[in-house]
Amino acid sequence: MSGTPTAGDEFPIDKLAARAGMTVRNVRAHLSRGLLQPGEMRGRTAWYGPLHLARLELIAGLQRRGFSLAAIGVLINQTPSGSAEEALRLYRGMLAPWQPEEPVELAEEDLAEWAGARTSPEFVGQLVASGMIERTGPGRLRVLNPSMVRSGAHAVALGLAPEAVQQVGDELLARTREIADIFVELFREQVWAAHVAAGLPRSGVADLRTAVEALQPVATRSLLGAFRQTMQQAMDDFIRRLSTDLAPTDPPADPGVAEPSSDR
Repeated sequence: MSGTPTAGDEFPIDKLAARAGMTVRNVRAHLSRGLLQPGEMRGRTAWYGPLHLARLELIAGLQRRGFSLAAIGVLINQTPSGSAEEALRLYRGMLAPWQPEEPVELAEEDLAEWAGARTSPEFVGQLVASGMIERTGPGRLRVLNPSMVRSGAHAVALGLAPEAVQQVGDELLARTREIADIFVELFREQVWAAHVAAGLPRSGVADLRTAVEALQPVATRSLLGAFRQTMQQAMDDFIRRLSTDLAPTDPPADPGVAEPSSDR
């Protein structure tokens, strides 16, 4: 950066912090940790530009993902300064395949049409209480998990009680979290540990992202296949229980009476 600062291109630390949605104290902390390059001094003022802003946005994005500042420092310092941004973007992009669905904002009166099934104030209240939907203003809703809300609306339209549907939804989230932890631990042990043991080589980051991208459809198909099998087993058990309910105590067969033949 050189010459006279240009509005929109270069700015002092307070404007940099404002653009990044941070406090000046946060920015200074990143500077002291070596996470942010120093600005260019002109007199007694340090000036910052788009590269500094991009770095702060990356750091904030990684923090939202759960990276500690210490871990972000490792990612930055593992590579030459010229490739630090690329490394950070690759790590952030590595997690992109697992982004949840984008929330949907709509008027409450449009919820039934959007869901493709009849809804009720009771059902909407259940969803708000569960955190699946937020009220953003009078008559306005933000649907945080569109797929589950649609499925729940269809289940209620079939005649199931809203509270029962909500309970099943809560159990699904809890149990699928357990399954997700299994896949994440598999990735950590089989892929990530080797990357760390190799010293976090920059050349391996793209391979990590590829592995994560490939894991998503594998995990999805595995989960669906396992569910189909266990659902069939559960239905078989249900049929057996249904038979017992219909005829809990079958009378002993009369040895003198032959069983009807099913052959025709």
